[in-house]
Amino acid sequence: MSSVPVVIHALADLPCSVKSTPGSVFWDEFLHIRSRLISRFNSLQGLSGHLEQVAHECVDLFMQFLFPNTPIAHEPSLRAGISLLFGDEPPNCPSTESPGPDTLTLIELLRRFALVTALCAHIISVVPKTLFQNPKSLSDIFFEASKSMLRTYEAYDLEHPDSTSLTIRMWHSSYAQNTTGKVGASWHYHTEACCLAQRMRLFDEASITRTSQIESQLLRINFWHLYLAEKTQVAFKSRPPIIDERICDDGITLLERGDEVVPFLDSSRAVNQVDLESRIFVGFHLRRRISATAASLINDIASHARHAETNPPSGEQSSRVNEEMNSLIERYLKFTALVNEVPPWVRRPDGDNNPKVDESVRAYQTTCFWAQRTNIMTIYHSCIDHGFLVIVGLSESPLSGASRKLEIIRDFVDDLQGTPFVDKVRRVGAILLELLHSSDNATIRTQAEVLFSALLDILSRLDSKASEGLEVSGADALDWCNPTTVSSGG
Repeated sequence: MSSVPVVIHALADLPCSVKSTPGSVFWDEFLHIRSRLISRFNSLQGLSGHLEQVAHECVDLFMQFLFPNTPIAHEPSLRAGISLLFGDEPPNCPSTESPGPDTLTLIELLRRFALVTALCAHIISVVPKTLFQNPKSLSDIFFEASKSMLRTYEAYDLEHPDSTSLTIRMWHSSYAQNTTGKVGASWHYHTEACCLAQRMRLFDEASITRTSQIESQLLRINFWHLYLAEKTQVAFKSRPPIIDERICDDGITLLERGDEVVPFLDSSRAVNQVDLESRIFVGFHLRRRISATAASLINDIASHARHAETNPPSGEQSSRVNEEMNSLIERYLKFTALVNEVPPWVRRPDGDNNPKVDESVRAYQTTCFWAQRTNIMTIYHSCIDHGFLVIVGLSESPLSGASRKLEIIRDFVDDLQGTPFVDKVRRVGAILLELLHSSDNATIRTQAEVLFSALLDILSRLDSKASEGLEVSGADALDWCNPTTVSSGG
């Protein structure tokens, strides 16, 4: 038992040799786990490719379909790590003595192996059969390899965590959730990642700096992804939060983007051109803000509801209760306004007709943005449907109709970006004008102004006459805004 600390320090300080040294114990374990992975893979029936092909396919699927919503990995590092999964001859044992910029130390090699196999387990467990033709049981093989490798250096990893410590556990969490449908193991892995992030003080901008810019970026985005996941769980009341602003010394001071400029995507691939990465991060952080705003609002709504149940309103309290209600309604309206921040490439993923962009590149990036749009709007509408209106009584408020009008018009303007329905433009414009002139709520008027400007911009590009004479009656406008009259006919 006394040799354990020596082994841990050997990972960081000693070169690995062929002699019977502590470092060689970990090297032998790596070779054993890799050999078992290869053996189990080759024994599986119905495979449509060898190990290297399957691993590359998993990375491809991750980059196109999941990276837009979880941009927590460095593509070149993932692809380079695939070579660790196979080989007829054992590679040379890595050294920790002044390694070159392209040389992995022993601990880095073990972590990279655990990371790539965790990714494969995660991807195979989540993608549908239409995208991945090989047996789903492959996910179990990759997970066992990743889990075994992590267990090999886990004591060191807990004392000296890095970005892979978080990413591996998040992907283990996803695998457990997708393969079992149970939350116990999944929550355990996720909780470990959150606790490590808290202990590393990743919520503090001053704690994020590392010698490697890539590592600094990975720590930053892994924290924000954990934060997003936490807020989403709070919003849907799935479980209590672990990462919370209230237990951070000065709140969360971590910036969305730092000064690091190293790209996550492989710039040698044509599909990653045309600002794909920067656009993905814009959508990712919008999704994070939506989840955080929803979680905060739902907590306050629930607190208000509990207080109202236990403290029947009296004459003295009515004024304060009304102020609280107005504040909640105002915050709800600002939450719904977040959808106005959805960037155009996410709002209309099919809308880029730049002739300079190759069709294959356009198709690939369109898929990325559709994946992101679906995720953003699902969270947004799920939060709206999570009882906001019922809890705060907004359905009985005069603001309810105005809020509903804005939501319907917003969807209409989105559709108009792709297919112009000029016959309805005048009625939509009239509704917006009515809201601008009649609403006493500043947030309602601000949202109406944003949508009205978008409507006029579309009309100017269409060279349409629909903006002339927006004098349709308020009654007609309200009738069109009724969901039962909008559901048919486009």
